[in-house]
Amino acid sequence: MTTVPNFIIGGTEKAGTTSVFTYLLTHPEVCGSKVKETDFFRHNDCADPVRARETYGAHFAHCKPGTRVVMEASPGYLGESATVAPRMAAMLSDVKLLFILRHPVDRLYSSYNFHKSKLELPADLSFEDYVEKCLQFDRGATPESLGVGRWFLQVLDFGRYAQHLEPFLQRIPASRIQIMFYEDLQGDERGFMQKLCGFLNINPHYFDDYTFKAANVTFSSRFEGLHRHALKVNRMLEPVLRARPELKHSLVNLYKKFNQARQGYAPMSPIIRDKLQAYYAPSIRQLAGIVGEGAMPAGWMESAAAAGTGSFKMQPAR
Repeated sequence: MTTVPNFIIGGTEKAGTTSVFTYLLTHPEVCGSKVKETDFFRHNDCADPVRARETYGAHFAHCKPGTRVVMEASPGYLGESATVAPRMAAMLSDVKLLFILRHPVDRLYSSYNFHKSKLELPADLSFEDYVEKCLQFDRGATPESLGVGRWFLQVLDFGRYAQHLEPFLQRIPASRIQIMFYEDLQGDERGFMQKLCGFLNINPHYFDDYTFKAANVTFSSRFEGLHRHALKVNRMLEPVLRARPELKHSLVNLYKKFNQARQGYAPMSPIIRDKLQAYYAPSIRQLAGIVGEGAMPAGWMESAAAAGTGSFKMQPAR
């Protein structure tokens, strides 16, 4: 019998999904995919259900029968929900979903800096120019004309969480969807993980004395050639290192001693922050209607209320 997951962390990028996946991976009642991000439902059209299930199941063949939670984490699923949700709902009749959301302005800036650190965006591309290219893409410009990959141009729109949650909410019962927030993870990792354990019906006390170490923290490199090679090696060793988080943590720390220029990134310009808050304000209000305003982290509703009209105009969803 093919093993497929009964739990998926479906988004969003730069909102702690790697850390949460890593923490859960150590729990004795959980088995994770060989690689964290299978991205299966983004790339497989599932036109042949039997073959698709077998292909997907290969990521979980190592999981023991009877494991309570079998999981993967592909944060790109949320942004491409119109494609992913129907495919996922058709194959996985009892799947539970977690969406971790981060204030969309902070998430966009984190994503930009992260992908620059991975040498996936032009080195001379400023954040202001990047946002402008995303807006031009929304208006119909092609990735080729903008000189940036399609995925990265969609990241601005991916922060409009309410519209991207809708395809999942239409197909999967609300009782099987958990929406949580990065800000709550940052403020109380233990409480966050224990709440998640309750949703998954696994022992929350496992995390009582757990030592939390954030994963996938953005940093810039001193030597680009070495960093490019290190990224390639990291991708090759993903199936091995993902199952050994302590080893990976030690290797990353060792690598940083040789090639880290700085960890984190400079603060965002207040001017562009104000403009982006105006862009995202309608979607934040829509999200509050889904989860309840009381569930929203501190600052979200305030930023939406204070956004004013701004100069970034929302474009119709394509």
